[in-house]
Amino acid sequence: MASKELSVAEAYALNHRDALLNKVRLGDAINIVTITSSAGAGGAATEAMTVTGLAAADQIIGLFQKTKGANNLPLLGHTTQAADALTCVWSADPGAGAVVVVTVRKAITTD
Repeated sequence: MASKELSVAEAYALNHRDALLNKVRLGDAINIVTITSSAGAGGAATEAMTVTGLAAADQIIGLFQKTKGANNLPLLGHTTQAADALTCVWSADPGAGAVVVVTVRKAITTD
């Protein structure tokens, strides 16, 4: 098979891709996962959400509210992280039914 010279656009695309892969290492990209919590029970502005699959050593890179609770309040952020749990903070009691989605870079484990 004869080799083909790259067009300027193809060369630019390859260089752009390579720069991105160097910035975000391929191993990091493979270890990024998104986890959806169970619905919260409500009762306070700070609530421990069940996030099955979250590890205490995972690095949280994104958090958003998928479903607002019964009181229709905004999610402000999070505090404590533990295995399968994340404490989320709302502006007040969100009410029952709030669901959050967490994107994490999984902690590297060795066997």
